[in-house]
Amino acid sequence: MFRIEIARKFSVRQGLPSPVRRVHGVPARLPGEPFAAELRVGFTFADDQLGDRGWFIDTDELDRVIDGLVAELTADTWTETFSFRPTFESVSRWTYEQLATSIPQLSHVELTNLSLSVATRYSPM
Repeated sequence: MFRIEIARKFSVRQGLPSPVRRVHGVPARLPGEPFAAELRVGFTFADDQLGDRGWFIDTDELDRVIDGLVAELTADTWTETFSFRPTFESVSRWTYEQLATSIPQLSHVELTNLSLSVATRYSPM
């Protein structure tokens, strides 16, 4: 079994206030203040799925798809981009749903807030 991950680092503005930081006396982040983030997209495949070229899928094409999605994630503050409350959990699930039709055997999407060292991984059950 092979497990492949493709990763992209970028800056994102979530746009949500943090009541937890306030309760614990941690200085507030401005709602539009950017976070360093990383998107990791994983897929799996079996040995017998390797093609004549020695790979399962053309990662150049996946790069194009993932770069397009990252452009959507970074275009504006998430509270302006999404019609739902854009927590890292909900955006991870949304990202998975966007990629599921383009990436065969997609296993997970992980969205990490590098500024806070918190990773959220979504995979269907």
